[in-house]
Formats: sequence, structure tokens, C-alpha cells
Amino acid sequence: MKHKTKLGILEIEEEEIIEFKNGLPGFEDLRKFSLISRADTEPIKWLISLEDEKTALPVIDPWLIVENYSLNLDDETVEKLGNPQAGRILILAVIDLHPENVSVNLAAPIIINLDKATGIQMIMDDTRYSVKHPLKSGK
Repeated sequence: MKHKTKLGILEIEEEEIIEFKNGLPGFEDLRKFSLISRADTEPIKWLISLEDEKTALPVIDPWLIVENYSLNLDDETVEKLGNPQAGRILILAVIDLHPENVSVNLAAPIIINLDKATGIQMIMDDTRYSVKHPLKSGK
């Protein structure tokens, strides 16, 4: 099925649609997204809305930013994700592409159950991580 997105018109198959039942913070009305990889922006990927052609969030593997990144998935989060099998989740951090200070939100990772194509954004209490971790700071 063709979708008009911020990245152009893309062919997105049904199995490539990720549902966020409660939306994402700031995008609560948007529920259907797809994760897009583009060779020209790797390792950055794009979480694009299939309901709002203007919404595309740049995301990255948080371990590329902080080598020893860790998070604890509590029982409630695991249940919201549909009880994914071990190793069948994808964890991403949203990049803020502010022109003067590009940063990564390590305090609120996006977690996707790869088998059920469902996702949530988890707000962590862990003070080690910031919502504005500088991208240039290295690991």
C-alpha cells in the first residue's frame, strides 16, 4: 500500500506497520508508524507516521551513542508490548535535530515488539540518561 510521507511516497506492506496503541508523547493521536532505513542516513533510521505525512522521527540504536546503555523492562511494560520473546524487541532513541544542538533522547526509548509489530515509548526514571544527550559527546 502506498503512503505519502515526509520521506516521499513509500510502499509500506501491512506487516511493516507498527502500532503504538497510545501514540507517542507529543503525537498521541498518531498510532500507525513504519521504520524506514535509508542508505544515505544510516545508522539513523526514520519512524514515519502513516497517518500524518509531516511526521517522521529520526531514531538510532542507543548503544551506538552510549556503549553501556541499559534499561530495565518492568512487567507492566513487557505486558503492554504483548510479552515479546527474548531477543525479539528493538530499542531505539529519538534524535532531536535542532540546528544548534543535535541531541538524543536516551531517557525515553522507543521499544518495539518485532513479532507483534507493537510499540511504546518508555519514560525511564534512570537519572544516568538525559532527554538531551549531546550527539557529539561520543560514548
